[in-house]
Amino acid sequence: MPPNSKLKALVLLATLKHKRGGGEFSHTEVLAELVIECLRAENVATEMVRLVDHDIPPGTKTRMGPGDDWPRILDKILAAEIIIFATPIWWGIQSSLMQRVIERLDEVHNELLETGKSRLNNKVGGIVITGEEDGEQHITGNISNFMLNLGLTLPPHCAVSFQGDYTRATKKSLARKFREEEEVADGAEKMAKNLAFFARGLRERPIPEE
Repeated sequence: MPPNSKLKALVLLATLKHKRGGGEFSHTEVLAELVIECLRAENVATEMVRLVDHDIPPGTKTRMGPGDDWPRILDKILAAEIIIFATPIWWGIQSSLMQRVIERLDEVHNELLETGKSRLNNKVGGIVITGEEDGEQHITGNISNFMLNLGLTLPPHCAVSFQGDYTRATKKSLARKFREEEEVADGAEKMAKNLAFFARGLRERPIPEE
C-alpha cells in the first residue's frame, strides 16, 4: 500500500440507543463523530458501525449460525488499520454490546495463543467513553488490557472521554459543547494525531512476527 494513501479506521459504537423510532441520540456517537472529524484532518478514512443496529448473537466463536452479522463486522476490523472501541458507561462498566465485541473476538485471541501470531498485529487501538457516572478509568483499563492481548498497539493519549449529565442537550448543542470544552476537544485532536502517526509508522515498518 502506498505510504501516503489514506489510512482506514473503524469505530465500533456500542451505544444501546436505537436510531429507529425517534429515540434519544447517543452521547458516545457524538463524541466519536468529533474524533472522526479529527481523523479526517489526518487523512484517515473512517467508518462507524452502530452495533445496536446489527444482529450479533452471544458467543465466543467467529460464526454463530445463520443471520449472524458478526463475521461481516470482523472483516471490517481486519481491513482497518485503526480500531476504536466507543462505549457509554452503564453501571460503572462498558455497555453490554462492547462486552459482546470482546466475547466475539475470543476466537481471534485463541489463534494468537495457538500460533503466536495475531491478525490484529500492526493495527492501532483507540477508546471513546461517555457517561454520567464514574467508571471511565476502569473501562479504559479493561479495554486496553483486551486490545493489548489481541496484539493491537496503543499509542499515548489514545483515549478520549466525557463524563457529565447533559440530558437536555440536542445532538447539535452537545457537539458544540464538546468542541468548546478544551479538555475534550484537545483530547480528541491529540488522540487522532497519535493514532494516525502510529498507524503510518506500523504500515511503513511493521512489527516482525518472529
